[in-house]
Amino acid sequence: MFLSLLSCLRSQTGVGIGLYPTGTDVGLGYRSAKNSIACLDARVSKAVFTQKAGTSSFTSELNVIFRTVLLEKVRFHIGIGGRGEWNPDNAKANKYGTVIPIGVEGFPFAFQNAGIFFEVAPFYTSDWIKDFNAGLRSVAGFVFYFPTKTEAVPQ
Repeated sequence: MFLSLLSCLRSQTGVGIGLYPTGTDVGLGYRSAKNSIACLDARVSKAVFTQKAGTSSFTSELNVIFRTVLLEKVRFHIGIGGRGEWNPDNAKANKYGTVIPIGVEGFPFAFQNAGIFFEVAPFYTSDWIKDFNAGLRSVAGFVFYFPTKTEAVPQ
């Protein structure tokens, strides 16, 4: 029985990348695994770099997400993490805070490593002095997990 459980836990996919072309935080993401209960989610979004002083900015997040429903074609998750709103031209304008992502990944295609992704997340960021941001961010996009080889487990 233990070996059967171990074979179910072996992942046939590796890391994943996400492209979020719509929503409040358009950007790119990284997922550490497709078939695990918990995984690391990192993303960079709203990146704007200009030559004009004070107008460059970007947002980054690092989250741990927990898949509450882990089905063959659908995965629901909730997580917690950190969020940074960065201004390379003015370090005093940087804001740091928390985010709670809630989302779903669906794999409706014949190739099960590619799917669609929807997520909303309440967030709060502050510069620790006077300014803060709070709100609800949303993203929708595509996710792709790279296939890996698995070792045969003796039964």
